[in-house]
Amino acid sequence: MHTMVSCVIQLKQVLSQNITPGYIKRSPRFCIYLTAVQFKSSNTAISLLYRKAPSFLTVLFLLSIFQAEILAQRLDMKVLGRYKRIELPFSIENNFMVINILLDNILPVRFIIDTGAENTILLEKTMSDMLQVDYRRTFTIRGADINTTLTAYLATGIDLRIADRLLARNRSMLVLEENYFDFERLTGTSVQGILGADFLMRFTVEFDFRKRLMILHEPNDWEPTGKHVNIPAEFIRNRAYLNIPVSVTGNEVTNRRLLLDSGAGLTLLMHTFGDSTDLDLPQLTVPTYIASGLGGNLEGSVGRAREIALAGKRLENVITYFQPVDTAGLAFLNDRQGIIGNRLLRRFNVVIDYTQDQVWMRPVGSRWRRKFKFDRSGLTVLAGGPNLRTYTIASIIPGSPADVAGLRVKDRIVAVNRISVGFMTLSGILRKLVGRVGKKVKIRYARDGKYEVVTFRLRDLI
Repeated sequence: MHTMVSCVIQLKQVLSQNITPGYIKRSPRFCIYLTAVQFKSSNTAISLLYRKAPSFLTVLFLLSIFQAEILAQRLDMKVLGRYKRIELPFSIENNFMVINILLDNILPVRFIIDTGAENTILLEKTMSDMLQVDYRRTFTIRGADINTTLTAYLATGIDLRIADRLLARNRSMLVLEENYFDFERLTGTSVQGILGADFLMRFTVEFDFRKRLMILHEPNDWEPTGKHVNIPAEFIRNRAYLNIPVSVTGNEVTNRRLLLDSGAGLTLLMHTFGDSTDLDLPQLTVPTYIASGLGGNLEGSVGRAREIALAGKRLENVITYFQPVDTAGLAFLNDRQGIIGNRLLRRFNVVIDYTQDQVWMRPVGSRWRRKFKFDRSGLTVLAGGPNLRTYTIASIIPGSPADVAGLRVKDRIVAVNRISVGFMTLSGILRKLVGRVGKKVKIRYARDGKYEVVTFRLRDLI
């Protein structure tokens, strides 16, 4: 009995520490081998065990464990209603996929579907406190700026009712001590968490952006069509790193290691390192506020990559953000060279086969041909206030139309083209700022208790 309890404790430690299969293979302890079955559920894991303990009884015991695990995986998931497959509807809000979830059948929340996040995360600790969940462990995690350290707790035993289609019982998730994200300000809508790869990992996950569905296929139930293209990928802790040919400047094409990140509301982000920065940037770039992430703001510059080859198609003049990164952070980034985000992914049908470590993409109609549009005003606007209907200027590109017109950071936008922002969403405002070249934009704003109006014309910045 003591041995089994010790095994379970070590198993939880391995799960929480994200031990890699390499570590599992080197460990001589039987209970660590059990985690190999827990993680992979594969014949490889069983054959590994067989080589260490070749007796018939041992193999029989391991097979029974394997079958019990599969049964447990089925029992902790329940499809709600008479559906032939698990189709979870989501909305797209400012280029983020947002899905409705009910925690413990009590608390309604909205999570972003994030293939770039290793764990499912609840951003509001007050919510888990209301549910009186158990906190098993405290973690220190790394922030988006790579340098900041943050505090999170492991909460267990939480039921997730997802999109009113699927009940996931007895789940674990990380709970942040403070809400370090600015998702609500970035999306202009209520967001309380992240649905990460730890939930997706047992399925073949298909993202149908046209129908706005996340389809969860059972392993081996999905087959690629003739138009699907297999994308070279490596999986590390259930996150897919794609090997993509990219030409930033000139005619030279190099393969880049890019994280497939549905939790990034951008097209493409490239990391620049030290002295290589000037060589790897387009001639025309402007400084920009890239995004807010876990524990830090991402700042850099934005321009256009000349060409990206993806799923048999060549995408030209792709809006690309460039983030300077210290080489000391490369290990934390798993040697990635950038990120592919949702604004690019949604031009394709995307399938991530977590059980076979494969990624497939299929171009959707003529979407892949569309020109990549970028803001023509020079403004970065964030939402705030009780109903997320207070819009504040977060940054301004120097020399842009908005800058020349006299707008400043922290100005509060009151109306756009004579329409009160009380009747507009953040996405609606941003669409006005990506209009055709030469279009006139009139903005009424508040500064220091006074109201002013400026007018400017949109123009290309990159």
